[in-house]
Amino acid sequence: MIIQGRFIGDAPYFAVHLRSAYFQGLVWLLADTGASRTTLLDRDVKLLGIQARVLEPASLPIVGIGGSVRSFLVRDVEITLASDGGDVVQRQDVWLVQHDLGRLPPEEASRILRLPSVLGRDLINRFRFSCDYRAGIVRLEK
Repeated sequence: MIIQGRFIGDAPYFAVHLRSAYFQGLVWLLADTGASRTTLLDRDVKLLGIQARVLEPASLPIVGIGGSVRSFLVRDVEITLASDGGDVVQRQDVWLVQHDLGRLPPEEASRILRLPSVLGRDLINRFRFSCDYRAGIVRLEK
């Protein structure tokens, strides 16, 4: 089973459908082998209409771009990726971070809102990950 990703600019992304007790929707996640955890950032939190006040604060702090961020753990998220053999469904916890955008200068807040959410090694390592920019290949294989 092959899950095709795509390059947006020169960065590898995968479209995923997320479903939890608190939200559902389609997001594009940057494949980030430097990230240990799959994490939703501010733009997608806003896009998905997630209300952080109903989420469980994470026990571990996360330092993000711009310093410390509020972090939450969303348990048992259904992650669906489309493959050539049908949908591949994984269940796992997903992290969510929120910057305090109101305390930042407008240009910095705007930059943070452009940051993509990331597909971390917690999910990538369940697959064979291929990324070849010159050949236009971005994929996960089961």
